[in-house]
Amino acid sequence: MSIFTVIILGALCGLIGAFSMNLFMRSVSASFSQRVDMIRALGSYFTGTTEKANGLGTLIHAIAGILFGILYFLIMHSMNALVLPYALFLGIAFGFFHGLIMSYALMFYASERHPIEEYRKATLEQGLLHLVGHIIYGAIVGLIGGLITLAL
Repeated sequence: MSIFTVIILGALCGLIGAFSMNLFMRSVSASFSQRVDMIRALGSYFTGTTEKANGLGTLIHAIAGILFGILYFLIMHSMNALVLPYALFLGIAFGFFHGLIMSYALMFYASERHPIEEYRKATLEQGLLHLVGHIIYGAIVGLIGGLITLAL
């Protein structure tokens, strides 16, 4: 498989993974607390208001999903592990470590500097939800990537 193909597939799988993670986070925020709505929190971090935060948050998260999907795929490809079950397990592992870093960043960096008061206190539960969201992202990226490479 060429590097160009790996990049395109990584971008596609990363976008699908990002929207899957977004769906999980939105369903949790609708059921429990708007404070865990990652898209709204991300967008409002840059806009300073929640009114136009969803569009910007979705755009930023989609771009990040594409970039991380490409990164995950390039690493898997360099390991010759872009096949099932390796791609799925690596995706979960990458998502776990990615989620640990992002949860830490949320709880100890971004929450302290957020312009909106309701997002300034990140709890352990919110960090855990972000960790689970990133594991879902990695699992989706790895699973779809492994399935696509089976078809090729």
